[in-house]
Amino acid sequence: MSNSNNFFTSLIIVAGLIFPIFLPAFIMMALVKFMPTEITHSGLMSLFILSFALFIIAGIFSKVLSLIGLTVQKLDELGFLGLIISVLSSFLSIIVGYYWMKTLNLTSVHLSSIGILITAVITTIFLTILLKILEKVE
Repeated sequence: MSNSNNFFTSLIIVAGLIFPIFLPAFIMMALVKFMPTEITHSGLMSLFILSFALFIIAGIFSKVLSLIGLTVQKLDELGFLGLIISVLSSFLSIIVGYYWMKTLNLTSVHLSSIGILITAVITTIFLTILLKILEKVE
């Protein structure tokens, strides 16, 4: 029983390392089947590059939050309000990050307003659930 518990814990930790980087790409790959006019891309690599760039932008957002005093510890102390701030930060980093990249012509992925909103909402929900699972594993 101990080995399966260690395996599950290891699996959750690996997922916590990989999912935040590539989750938007996986979501866009799934959504393109249902909404081909909302999401267009030149290839799978363009989705993964966009997803990696969104991860970097989310890191920048987190750094800005910590510079104004909203560190992870402070967000934990705030309880539900901290969770809301964290969720909104994640959501906004995806939307703002995509539009920055689109404006600077750094991505070949074209998302409609509905496409980016749906991607941001689903990504934020999954990342919040993953964060809560990771907190319980500790």
